[in-house]
Formats: sequence, C-alpha cells, structure tokens
Amino acid sequence: MNDSQDFKAINLKELIGIIKKRKWFLIVPLIIIVGISYGTTYFLKPKYQSSTIVWIDKPSNVSRELRNLIGSNRQIRESRDEQQRKLLALQTEITSHSFLKQLIQDLKLDDDPEITRKAAKARESTPEYSLEQLKYNLLVEKLRKQIKVSFYGLDQIKITVESENPVLCRDMAKRLTEIMEQEKTKYEMEKILDNQSFTDLQLQKTEYYYQLAIDSLNAAQARLTKLQLPENISSESNRMDILASLDKIKLEIGDYNKELSSLQEKLKKLKLTKARLKYTDTVVELRTTIDGLITTYANMMEKYLWNNQNIINVNIRLNNNIKLLEQAIASAVNAQYASYPSNQLAILKRNFIVKENIDILTSKKSRLKQTLDKIDERINSIPKLQSEISELQNKVENARHYRDAFRSEEATTGILSERAKERTKYKVIEPAEIPLAPFWPNKPKIIIIGLVMGLIVGGAFIFIVEMLDNSFKRIEDVERELGIPVIATIPKIDKLMIKK
Repeated sequence: MNDSQDFKAINLKELIGIIKKRKWFLIVPLIIIVGISYGTTYFLKPKYQSSTIVWIDKPSNVSRELRNLIGSNRQIRESRDEQQRKLLALQTEITSHSFLKQLIQDLKLDDDPEITRKAAKARESTPEYSLEQLKYNLLVEKLRKQIKVSFYGLDQIKITVESENPVLCRDMAKRLTEIMEQEKTKYEMEKILDNQSFTDLQLQKTEYYYQLAIDSLNAAQARLTKLQLPENISSESNRMDILASLDKIKLEIGDYNKELSSLQEKLKKLKLTKARLKYTDTVVELRTTIDGLITTYANMMEKYLWNNQNIINVNIRLNNNIKLLEQAIASAVNAQYASYPSNQLAILKRNFIVKENIDILTSKKSRLKQTLDKIDERINSIPKLQSEISELQNKVENARHYRDAFRSEEATTGILSERAKERTKYKVIEPAEIPLAPFWPNKPKIIIIGLVMGLIVGGAFIFIVEMLDNSFKRIEDVERELGIPVIATIPKIDKLMIKK
C-alpha cells in the first residue's frame, strides 16, 4: 500500500516538474488561442433577441362555487407529447404564410435592398420566377429561422424573434403578437356567436353585445378615417391618368414579347437557346436600385396626383437606371461571349435586354395595379362603411336599451356576478422591448472555450515534447540503461553563490 502511494506521489511530483520545466509550451498556446478567441468576437455580426410573453386566459362560464363543487378548478397536467404537439401547432401557425405575409407587408420587410439583391442574383439560376416571388420566398425562409415559440408557464407562451437590427427585432415580436391576437379573436368571436344560447345568461349576452357593438362602431369609424383619401387623388381624372400609364406599360410588354419571340427564333437557328448570362455586380446593383424606384413610384400614387412633378422625377430616374442596366448587360455579354461573332453578340445582347425589360415592366405593372386596386377598394368601401356605421349606431342604441332593462331587474343580480365569456383571451403580460445588448456572440463563453482549448493544445505540446526527449530523467533510467547501480548523485545547483 505504501509503495503504491509513493509511486503516485513520485509521478505527481514528476508531472508538476515537467509542467514547470515546459511551462512556456502551455502558456504560449493558451495566450494565443484565448487572444484569437477574444479577437474573433469583434468580427462576428451581433445578433439580438426580443421576446414577448402572452397569457392565455380561458375563463369558465360557471360560478366559482359551482367550479369548486364539481372540482373543475383542478388542473389536468398535460403530457410532454401533448405539450410538444401544441407547441408545434403554435409554431406552425405563427410562421404560416398568412401570418408572415401580414408581417412582411406591415413592416415593409420586402423593401430591404439586401433581400432584393439576393433575389435578383437568384434570378440568374431561376429565371422562370419573378423578382417578387423570389423575394417573398427568401423572406419567409429567413423569418421562419428567426421566430421561435415556447411555453413560458401553464397558460403563457413566449414568442422570441432574432435579428441583427434591435429595433426591427422588437417590432417583429410586437407585430406578430398583434397578428396572433387579431386572428385568434376573430375565430373565437365567431365561435361565441354560434354557441351562446343559454337563456339564463341573457344579461351577460346583452352586456357582451353592447360592448361588441361599441367596439365595432369605434373600429368602423377608425377604418373610415383611415380609408378617406384627398379629393384630388380619388378623382376620376387622376384615376384615368394612372390607367393610361398602365395601358402604356401593357403595350410595351406586348411589343417586347413579340421582339423576344423573334429573337428566340434567331437563337434557335444559331443553336444558342440555352445561352445564359452571368450577372455582374453592376447588373445586380442596378436591378436592386430599379426595384426600389418601382416601389417608391407605386407608393407615391397614394400621396400625389399622377402628373405631380415628384412622380415624374422618380419615373425619369427609373428610366435612366434602366438605360444604365441595358449598358451593363451589353458589357456583361461582351465579356462573357467575347469569342462569338458580332452578329450573334448583337442578338444575345438584345435577347437579355428584352428579357430584363419584360421583367421590370411586369413588376412595375404589378405594383401599380396593386396600389390602384387598393385605392379603388378604399374609395368603393367608403359608402358601404358609412352604411355599416349607421347600422352599428342603431345596434348600439338597441343593445343599450336591452342592457338597461336587464340591469333594472333584481333577478339579474346573481347573473351579473357570474358573467362569463366563452372565449380565450390573449393578454400581453410582458411586451417586446428593444434589446440593449446582443445575445450573440457570447464573449464569456467563447473565451472559456478558448481557455480550455489552449490548455488542451498546451498539454498536448508538453506531452509530445516530453515523449521526444531521450535524456535521462531519473536514477532508475540510468541504472536500467547501464546495468550498474548508481553510487552517488550531484544535486542541481540553480545559483552559485560566491562569497567575496
């Protein structure tokens, strides 16, 4: 037992001695790797997280005493599989196309030049898709990776959004919660109207319908205020000017399509139908700029008359950029197909230019048509909405009469204390805030990993150097090598003290 303890003690002392002797093989890698780990954190793009917590309240339609009597206050614990299914359903619903489409439109995420640039670049390999489709697909794919849903408690869910922009991160989390509340409330309100038929809850129903009528009236009045446009923009003459522009674009698209058919026939004879153009950075940048100008051009329709100088100036800039794009495409064709004859080069140039012009005009027509439809919808909705407001005012008055009549009855006192609403309420108990600091990169964690890696690498260096060191380290090594016993040893003298 003592021999074993001595052996371990000797090995431990030797190990400590080796580490002291080779300490720089440990210190240098440790300093280098920790320094690299720390320095790397300054080159990583910071990412932010913003979360909102929503409380899901499911009140019962019976009194507290009755709930205690039948034992409905007891909470039934859900299994892990059931929780996972609910969580997956929530994640799927919140990241569905309908939710994300509203989010993209409300926050104008499709106006991001970076997304437009990626979509324009992607058209090189997928020319059958329009720029709008590619932008939407890229945004949906990106957003689904940024949004996470989790349970925060028994009746609470947490919606977390990641983004490189802290303000956008907060806005996305907040807007997603609002969209969820709107969609859920809409569905549950319909369910309430179908299922509430208990005669002993007439007071509750009249209170509910009264409040619902007031809310509907306020919402309708708010929509009317939002829908109303300045008279000059909603005038028929302004609308005719816009339609004339759309007709002109349709004619241009038709002419370009005819020209494209002719060019395709020529390319077919030359066996160049499979020719593809590799987009240069200049082409991508110009295409991104053009798409941004189209968006601005369409959005100005709701603010200015169509013959306003501001709109004319944007259209001039748009046409100038299209000319620059045609020049950039011609340069790209010259560079890519430099060995082709001049007649073939001319056909290829015109082919790619015509295709790009068709896509630009199609996008321009689509944006203008969408905005015009929105304006028409707003104009056409006003009379209907005014009629709806008049009807809602009558409903509010009728609901008030019914509510006041039931309130005057003493028999309704018990019903008033046991009001219930058979619907789920979604209440934000912790709104999304602008994150003050990024959650990535995690500097302490990265430095700790660097420290561990430095120790591992340094230890490996010491082990390798020690294994390659053939010098004698112990008396036993000398005796084993020479085959004779050691009579005496001279201790190591670190410092020689000379007395004067």
